Amino acid sequence: MKAFWGFAQRMLRYRRLLAIGLAAALLDAACAFGGFAALMWVIDQLLGAELTVRQMLAQKLAQPEVVRWIGDRSDLAQWVPEGRFEGFTFVLAVILILAAIGSAMRFTHQSCMISVALRTVMRIRKEAFHRLVHVPAELIWTQGTADHLSRIVRDCTQLSRGLNALMGKALRDVFMGGALLVLALLINPVLTAIFLLGLPAVLVCIRKFGKQIRRASKSAFRAYGWMTGAVQESIRAIEVVKAHNAEGYERRRFNTINRQVLRQELQARTARALSSPVIELIAIAGVIVVSVIAAWFAFHTPGGNPKDLVKVLVTLAAAGASFRPLANLNNDLQEAAAAAERIQAVLTLPVEPNTRGSFRQRVPALRRHSQEVRFEHVSYAYPGSQTLAIRDIQLAVPHGTAVALVGPNGSGKSTLLSLLPRLISPTRGRVLIDGVDISQVSLRSLRGQIALVTQHTVLFEGTIADNIAYGQRHATMEQIEAAARAAYAHEFIAALPDGYRTRLGEGGTGLSGGQKQRLAIARAILRDPAILILDEATSQVDAESEARINAALADLRQGRTTFIIAHRLSTVIDADLIVVMADGRIVDQGTHAQLLDRCPAYQVLTRTQLQPARA
Repeated sequence: MKAFWGFAQRMLRYRRLLAIGLAAALLDAACAFGGFAALMWVIDQLLGAELTVRQMLAQKLAQPEVVRWIGDRSDLAQWVPEGRFEGFTFVLAVILILAAIGSAMRFTHQSCMISVALRTVMRIRKEAFHRLVHVPAELIWTQGTADHLSRIVRDCTQLSRGLNALMGKALRDVFMGGALLVLALLINPVLTAIFLLGLPAVLVCIRKFGKQIRRASKSAFRAYGWMTGAVQESIRAIEVVKAHNAEGYERRRFNTINRQVLRQELQARTARALSSPVIELIAIAGVIVVSVIAAWFAFHTPGGNPKDLVKVLVTLAAAGASFRPLANLNNDLQEAAAAAERIQAVLTLPVEPNTRGSFRQRVPALRRHSQEVRFEHVSYAYPGSQTLAIRDIQLAVPHGTAVALVGPNGSGKSTLLSLLPRLISPTRGRVLIDGVDISQVSLRSLRGQIALVTQHTVLFEGTIADNIAYGQRHATMEQIEAAARAAYAHEFIAALPDGYRTRLGEGGTGLSGGQKQRLAIARAILRDPAILILDEATSQVDAESEARINAALADLRQGRTTFIIAHRLSTVIDADLIVVMADGRIVDQGTHAQLLDRCPAYQVLTRTQLQPARA
């Protein structure tokens, strides 16, 4: 529960709304107190009291303790009609008016507290997403995205319900029940104390069921994360699923996870469903036993008053009705506590150093690259792996050089280039740009100099212009169009009904693979990078587009340091430097002619893996 109460404290940010809601809840409870106090006079009338309501009010106002608190206000009794029936009707009218005022206050309280809960969770959800986008990429790769998505969406929703239950109806019920309990104590404190003897047993049951619900809810939330991941994978790769006739497999996989979710949900719901009737049964049994004791006390002891017994029973019944939802409140809070623990785990994830998310002291910005990129004895192992993906890499690349990395799959090419934008950090060694260790500069200044075009194009929901200008929000339309022309994308964009304002679906739905890749290249051109990373950037385009894009990239590479992961012989031959990798090491480097003459690994690659240029 510690995480939940920590989040609940954040509602204090909205003190004004809380104060209004709290005042409204108190007024609602005061109206209930006044209404039930008036109802006691109705009971006196119905049980044969000889005095009228007007006379009873006059006597009450004349009591010394009342006069001591409010002064002599006996003249107020003149407002009550004289007759017994008229006084009875007047009291009922007062109760109705108090009920109307209480309802208005209840609405005010509920609207204020719901607003506070929603605003608080909105900020928590924002903070959780802010933390996630600054988490190291390698952590996301190892932990996956589905469970984190579930925490931001589903768990935050459950937390909102818990905060609303705490500050909404529950607060009102506490005030209402407390007011009625005070009224019962004023009527007869001894009888009221007898009725409260069964309260400890109820509290013990509430606590026991609450622990079971929290454990089961936490498991259910975890299972929901698995289910979210299964749905994401199936829908994102729907072409592969259908092409392999794997709908049945995906149905069975989803059904298995769905049954796990149901099993965890049923455990939580069983404890939740069992708690209310068990607590009610204990409460009813306790009330019956205590009622017998109270009745004996009222009928057989000096000064006992059966009329007080009726009044206390009525008042405590109303108080019990107000406190009754608190058993369900505990269930809601336990579920919210389970969600809060999972959200808190997101908020405590490590973040990349030297970013806005790390909240560290200001670090120097990296000047625009103009000299050399150097890898000094760099090794890297993925989290949880005992094997180094790359080992003792030493490589110096002068500014303006085009470097092609070749090697079999798994040789470490992509891992090595992931070190440049600090998607991952070396396990050992350093990466230097112009002699500066990139771990000691701000990530924003480092990544602002790098453009990355991968084999798998990533497009976002939005317009084509938005996708080209992704990360460059101040780019003008003229700059966006110029980048598209340089990437040979303007022609097909202009042919679309809305041109650059055409909205793309998820993942660029509606565009061909080659069109998507040209948009990604246009995005890289717009960044005007000092360092360009191309991971099979032309793999998804046709032969004609490939030739034109290669020409554009050749112009773009001028005056920039370019790293290319290549499987095309034409790309390799054009590079200034070819680096051959195998088993995470650099086995040789040089020009095409040099390597073809002396490097057996490169000779094998040219025969087996490096594809000739397409006609």
